[in-house]
Amino acid sequence: MLKILKIIVSFIYGTAVSMRNRFYDAGIFPHEEIKDVVTIVIGNITVGGTGKTPHSEFMLDILEKEFKVALLSRGYKRKTKKFRYVETTSTTTEVGDEPLQIKRKFPNVTVAVDANRVRGIKYIKTKYPDIDVIVLDDAFQHRHLKPALSVLLCDYQRPINKDKMLPWGTLRDKQNQKHRADIVFVTKCPQNISPIEMRIVINDLNLFPYQKLFFTSLEYNDLKPVFDIKNKPAATNKAAAVAGIANPLLFKEYISATYEKSQILIFPDHHDFSQKDIDNICNIIDKNDLFITTEKDAMRLMKYENFTCAQKTKMFYLPIKVKFLNKEEKKITTYIIDYVRKYKGNSKFYLQ
Repeated sequence: MLKILKIIVSFIYGTAVSMRNRFYDAGIFPHEEIKDVVTIVIGNITVGGTGKTPHSEFMLDILEKEFKVALLSRGYKRKTKKFRYVETTSTTTEVGDEPLQIKRKFPNVTVAVDANRVRGIKYIKTKYPDIDVIVLDDAFQHRHLKPALSVLLCDYQRPINKDKMLPWGTLRDKQNQKHRADIVFVTKCPQNISPIEMRIVINDLNLFPYQKLFFTSLEYNDLKPVFDIKNKPAATNKAAAVAGIANPLLFKEYISATYEKSQILIFPDHHDFSQKDIDNICNIIDKNDLFITTEKDAMRLMKYENFTCAQKTKMFYLPIKVKFLNKEEKKITTYIIDYVRKYKGNSKFYLQ
C-alpha cells in the first residue's frame, strides 16, 4: 500500500515539475540573466549526497588564483532569513554548515546565503562590484536565474536513468533536464573504475556533443583538529566517529578500513545535535583515544560549549577533496579558466 501511495505521489510531483520546466522553457515563467558577472551554477537533480560542496570548493580553488570570486548558497537549515554574508566567526545556526565550511576554508572569498539567488547576486555585486565570478552552490533547479555556466553532478552509485521521482525514488527533477548542463561530473566513482564501466555510464547519460563529461572520485586528506588546538591525532587502531551527511557510505568504509576497532554513529544530513546527542558524543569521546567526524559536522559541533579541553584534543575532522579520473584535472581547469576569461571580455564589450 505504501509503495502504491509513493508511486501516485511521485506521478503527481513529476507532472508538476514537468509543467514548471515547460513554463520556463516557453518563457511564461521569466528567467533573468546577469551579464556583469560570470555565474556558475553547481547542482544535481537527485536528493543530496552527490558531492556539491567539495566540487564547489574545487571551483573556488582554481578560480580565486586569477579572479575575484564569491560563493552564494541557500544556507540550508539556518535559522536566519533572507540575505546574509558569511564570516569565519559565523555559526551554522546563522548561515548553515556548508557555507561556513567554505568560508573557513576560503577566507578571502566572499560567501553569502540567500534562497533567492538572483537577489543574492545583486546584493553581492552592489557591495562588491569588482567580483568577477559567483559560484552558486545547489542551484541547478533555481531556474529564475539563467546562469553563464551550469554544472550538473550525477552520483555514480545512483544512475539518474534508473531512478524515479520523489518520493518513489530520489529524483527531484526530471532526468531529461540534464540537457541544461554545460558540464556533467559523474561523482563518487571508484578510483579503479574500468574503461568499460565508464563507457556504460557515457551511453546511459547519452549527452549532447556540446556537453563536457568528467569522472571524479572523492578522497580524504589528513585529519585536522575540530577546534583551534595545535595537536596531532593519537596513533591508535581504535576510534569513534560521527557523521550527519546525506550519504555516509564512503565515510563509514574509510573509518572501518582505517581503524580496526571503530564505533560509528550516523545522523541525518545537516542534523542539529540535541543536548542528548552531545552528551552521548561526550561519553563516546571519553571512552576512545580518537574521535573523527566529517568536515561539515565539525562546523556544527564547534558551536557547543559542552566539550572539555581534554575532549577537544581528541576531536578531529576528515577533510575531503575531489579527484579527477583519467588525469583530466588540468583539462577541466583550463576549460573553466578560459571560459571565464572569454565571458568577461564579451560582457565588457556588450555592456559598453
